[in-house]
Amino acid sequence: MTDLHKCPKSSGKYIASVAEHVSIDEKGVDKCVDEILARINDGRLSLKLNLYKKVGEHPTNVEDKDVDWVFLTSALNFSFWKDDHEPQYIVTYKGKTQNGYMSMCAAINRTLEEGIPLTDPEFYGKITETDLDKYFIGDDNVSCPMIKQRVDCLHEIAKVLLDKYQGSFVNCLKKCDGSALKLLSMVTQDFPCFDDSANYKGKKVAVHKRAQILVADLWQLFEGKGLCDFSDIDSITMFADYRVPQSLQYFGAFQYSESLLDYLKSEQLLESGDPREVEIRGCSIEAVERIVEIVNKYLGKRKVNAIQMDNFLWGFRREKAEEMKAYPYHRVRSIFY
Repeated sequence: MTDLHKCPKSSGKYIASVAEHVSIDEKGVDKCVDEILARINDGRLSLKLNLYKKVGEHPTNVEDKDVDWVFLTSALNFSFWKDDHEPQYIVTYKGKTQNGYMSMCAAINRTLEEGIPLTDPEFYGKITETDLDKYFIGDDNVSCPMIKQRVDCLHEIAKVLLDKYQGSFVNCLKKCDGSALKLLSMVTQDFPCFDDSANYKGKKVAVHKRAQILVADLWQLFEGKGLCDFSDIDSITMFADYRVPQSLQYFGAFQYSESLLDYLKSEQLLESGDPREVEIRGCSIEAVERIVEIVNKYLGKRKVNAIQMDNFLWGFRREKAEEMKAYPYHRVRSIFY
């Protein structure tokens, strides 16, 4: 049996099989599948891999500096949600206002354009909270959340890159032998801040949201070629966060226990590793795996994977932002998502 603590796909299946507060409804899964197939067939949902490059703040080349940019943003891609009483972290750059993760990307690009080598581990390995806050500052002087934790992550990954990978993540990528799973294993073992796992019912389970996003973003940046011609890319799961579960609720694919639903509606924080949080994230993985399996039965030669389905579900939540307010999300302050 696959080690659960190394494999998000197996962890998701296990968690869904024993979860007490979250269940996957097959009718809701089918409803989601119908929406996906309709959008693929009428062209609203593209399966092309070059879509990543069309996002304004993302790199469009595959030079070493672009790989290091993806690694940096993946290391810092966590906790952009806000309480209702807090100001939104947004960044306006080159006439376009971004929020959430894209705000940070815009801030990084703005800093690089000013000649500050923010993607160089020699530089960010010594960065201070004051300086990172200055580089990431948003509109109306709103700070990026969790600056201290982001600095801690930068110091950690810089040390590993400099000690083990000659100062560039490209050298890590070159050692993965064209395997997405090997790259995932290397990242989660060598860089502790990427080890997104939990103890659940006496077993260690893996979720690895940011590490899988790193693998997926590189795969999409390279368009599945060259160093990122991953033969096992379909082993990567969706990226279990707090937004995709809202889309799964919308379609009816997720059913929460009354006690969990009441807790989420109260907008109280959940601790990272709380069994209820683990169930939401693990069941998200398993639900999307079921969606992928059914969609592919209908597509014939064309195939989708969990990365593409996550992209759809995450974007769908943004598309239906007003309607999604009816579906609560779990609030966790964590470096893992």
